[in-house]
Parts: sequence; structure tokens; C-alpha cells
Amino acid sequence: MGRLRIVPQKHTSVSAVLFAFVLTCVFAMTLFSAPGLAQLSNDPFDTIPGTSGSSGIPSTKNPVPADIAPTLGTGPDSGNVYQLTTAEACNSWTESGVHSPAVSVARLRIPGKAAGEYQKACGALKNRKLPSAEEHARKALQIYPDYAAAWVVLGQILKAEHKTDDARDACLQAQRVDSGYVAPYLCLAEFAAQEKDWPEMARLADRAMAMDPVNNFYALYYSASAAFYGDRPAEAEAKALDAVKLDKWNQLPQLHMLLARIYAGKGDARAEAAQLRQYLKLAPSAEDSAEARSTLAKLEAAPPK
Repeated sequence: MGRLRIVPQKHTSVSAVLFAFVLTCVFAMTLFSAPGLAQLSNDPFDTIPGTSGSSGIPSTKNPVPADIAPTLGTGPDSGNVYQLTTAEACNSWTESGVHSPAVSVARLRIPGKAAGEYQKACGALKNRKLPSAEEHARKALQIYPDYAAAWVVLGQILKAEHKTDDARDACLQAQRVDSGYVAPYLCLAEFAAQEKDWPEMARLADRAMAMDPVNNFYALYYSASAAFYGDRPAEAEAKALDAVKLDKWNQLPQLHMLLARIYAGKGDARAEAAQLRQYLKLAPSAEDSAEARSTLAKLEAAPPK
């Protein structure tokens, strides 16, 4: 029996080269259309606002922890961690929770109906419709009692309604259901400030900073305030200025009032006036705006030194 012999060719034909090129293209298209690879650019852990995608801070590209990965997709936004946490941002303290480096399982399991009620509460709060905001926040918590952001927002609402004890209890409950969520510590720091408990405010601010040391201008504000009232003006000024740099959207006008007080203590009238002007520009209807205008008028009327 004769055997099939393969005679090596000294020269490859043009048709063979074209055939190999087509095979290579088909293989590449198959590879990059595989599940997961085509979605690589949409990976929520690839670039997160506040990292290399926005402020120039290098991204660490942390992998999804094993205890969180199985829960992705159970919340209202189909597992996109950035969307899930961004949806929690509702004024003041919950804004800081958006960029927290760690996200708990409880935050990823929020049912869609609870998230919907939360958004309605947030919208009503922003429109100062406090009874409606409270109603929707409580509905969100009825659906999902471990909704830490909803507890914090309920605390905001109750504080605005001058129900101080209930507001503090709501923020304490947020801390209980998710001790790794930064917003409850900021909420409780605000109550410590109202009580002029500067050491407690500093402790809570430091805890919040430890959870999110990169983007947390609210924690820096409370820490700066504690330093100012603790008679550490240099530390207070440095932290307040750092907070202003991070607060790119001017969400915390009180930073400028704090800086005005710091500069007043230093006897720097020009810097004090500049901060008061900025404060009044950002918060013309604030409770202490009349005080700020009066102080600014006196500074502007005083003869230059």
C-alpha cells in the first residue's frame, strides 16, 4: 500500500497566505467577543470617579471580594457597583459613601422597590417636602431594614424636622446595620458638633477618614472644626484647605465660614473677608448668612492696615 506523502514546498502560494490570514481574523474575533472580554471597558472596578478617571489619583483596580461577588446583580442596577453606590448619594453625608473603597454585601442586596422609595425620599428632601421625604424613607426601610443609606437619609430628614433624638437614633441604626459605611459616622459627627463635644467629633471624623482617606471632604471638615475648637488653628486651617480642594462642586459652603473664623483668629482680615464673600456667594440664605454679612460689612468699612 502506498502512503500519502507530504512534499514540503519551497514557496508558499498567495492563496495559502490569504487563507491563513482569514483564519487568524476569525480566531481573533471569536476570542474578543467571548463573554466578559467584550465588557472589559465597562468593568465598574476598572476606573471609579475620584481615581485615575477624574482626579488623577491612581486606581488600584481592586478585585471583587469573594463574599461580595455572588451578590452582584441582586440590586436594582444589575451588579454595577458604581451605579449602586452612586444611587445612594442624597445630599451631605451619603455623598461620601459613593467613593468608599469597600462596599458591603448589604448595600449590594438592596431590592429595586426599596431603592425606588429611597429615590423618592431623596427628591422630596431636596425639595424640602419633609413629611413626604420621611414617608418614603420609612417605606424603603420597611421593604429593606438593612438599608444603611436610607437610615442616614431618615436621620437627615428628622434633623431638619428638629427631631434630634430620633435623627441620632436613625444614624446609630445605620451604623449598626453596616459598620463599614462611612455616612453614619459623618451624621453622628454632626450631632457631636451640635453638642460641642469636640473630642467625640474628632474621633468620628477620624473613623470616617480611615474608611475613605482619599475623597472624604466631609470628614476633613469635621476634623478641621474639632481642631479649631480644640485650639489647634494651624491643623484646622490645613485640613479645611484640603477639604476645599476636594469639594470641587461646593457641596459644603460651611468650609468657607470655618476658614473665615480661622483667619479671624489669626488677625488676617483680608483672608477672613475673602472667605466670607465666598460663603455668602454659595449659601446666601443660610441660617448664619446675616451674621456673615454683618461681619463682612464691618471688615470692608474698616480702614486698611
